[in-house]
Amino acid sequence: MDPFLGYLIAVNVLAFVAFVIDFLLCAWKPALGDSTANSLIMNVFPIVGGALGTLLALFLLTGLRRGRRMNKGNVAWWFTALACLVVWGLVTVARFGFVSLDMSLDKVFFGWDLGKLKVLGIYLVVANVVTFAAFAWDKHVAASGNDYGRRVPEARLLGLSLVGGSLGGLLAMGIVRHKTRKWYFVWGLPLFLVLDLALVLFAHAAGLI
Repeated sequence: MDPFLGYLIAVNVLAFVAFVIDFLLCAWKPALGDSTANSLIMNVFPIVGGALGTLLALFLLTGLRRGRRMNKGNVAWWFTALACLVVWGLVTVARFGFVSLDMSLDKVFFGWDLGKLKVLGIYLVVANVVTFAAFAWDKHVAASGNDYGRRVPEARLLGLSLVGGSLGGLLAMGIVRHKTRKWYFVWGLPLFLVLDLALVLFAHAAGLI
């Protein structure tokens, strides 16, 4: 077996088992689930390659409890795993040669398909405007009585940021001062921005843009 593939299989099995154990421990001692240290430690597993195992565990285990699968208690794990799944997916695609990549400097600066780039640009502008508006609206509701029925779920804010609206989210965080105390927004949105840029460059190197 290829060592890289063996590593991915092992780390994803380990991530799944670790999240099952953590779930059981948190059920036994709920205070552990509220610990920032526990949250940060569990985020290590998707970062080192166990994103798929993490997502599988989250999907199966959170379905055992009442309420939304994705909530404030686990949203950081979900989006860390989703972002890392994209990163490790790109690494895997490149590692096994599923796409032909041209990483030369000439390719980075030249050879862009202007038609596709224009479509991508329009999409990113719309995504960032929508994300900024969602952050601003949520801040307005939070400051005007905090009606939870009108709030924008954190998962939606992070989701909009992940799919291209990270710059709009960062601008909203700075301008309307929203979600500035949540570490997974403070650190997550800049990482999403870098990830989106990496995806564009990867697609260009693969000849897709």
